[in-house]
Amino acid sequence: MKSHLFLLFILIGNIASAQNNTLCYQISDPSSKNNSYLFGTMHIMAADQFFFPEKVIQLLKKTDALCLEIKNIENKSLDPEQLFDNKRLLKEHCSNAQWDSLTNWAEQNLLMSTEQFEANFNHAKPFLLLQFISSASLPVIHKSHELELEKIARSHKINLLELESIETQLQVFDAIPYSGQMEMIFNELKNNKNGKEDFEKMQVTYSSQNLDSVCSLADDQLFETYRAAFLEDRNLKWIPKIKEMMQDQNVFFAFGAAHLCGENGVLNLLLKEGYQITPIKL
Repeated sequence: MKSHLFLLFILIGNIASAQNNTLCYQISDPSSKNNSYLFGTMHIMAADQFFFPEKVIQLLKKTDALCLEIKNIENKSLDPEQLFDNKRLLKEHCSNAQWDSLTNWAEQNLLMSTEQFEANFNHAKPFLLLQFISSASLPVIHKSHELELEKIARSHKINLLELESIETQLQVFDAIPYSGQMEMIFNELKNNKNGKEDFEKMQVTYSSQNLDSVCSLADDQLFETYRAAFLEDRNLKWIPKIKEMMQDQNVFFAFGAAHLCGENGVLNLLLKEGYQITPIKL
């Protein structure tokens, strides 16, 4: 799968065979009676194919808090300075042919002339344009695990927690050189024509609950270059927060399924910390 890697934050990886056929786990601390849960999400799915088993709701209701990557994301606002850099021009990081491909895309998908595109995006940080390009293949009517979980948590007065801020996530892109970000953009443009088909395949695989297969779909060498920045570094920062949250309460954690994968995935990191991880088939 070559499309939507960056928008959905789903990457390659493998975990122990006992854990690879589910998206949900119980986290137990042998030194206490507390049981928390972890659910690997797909941030966006078509509404008519939305995989959200009743068991997820039941487990959430057993906990004291819901922890997401970012809470209340629908109510967050961004400072334009986080999305644009007036000292840099996208055009300076493109060949003439590449710039033409961007303006052609904008004309077809955003109904913008070359002049309008340059006025709106020439100072944009590359990740902003990447989101526009990736979103073209997303379903118009869609749902989000995170938003649905938040609604349920609020209705049952379950506390909301978060692992990081929007600013922290944006800093991940800021740490990647413009050349690397532009390479992501042109890789996405190149494969965008197959985006809807790839997205549909991802949805079907995700709903099968086979985590290994979900991860392997995103076997993309370009993304692998920045795997640490997008996943592993964040996972390592999350573990102390996750441990602290679970000390005195039962928590339902929900974040992108890619964070469960691999040697430096959250599951394996928690095992190294001495927690018991029990797969839960949904």
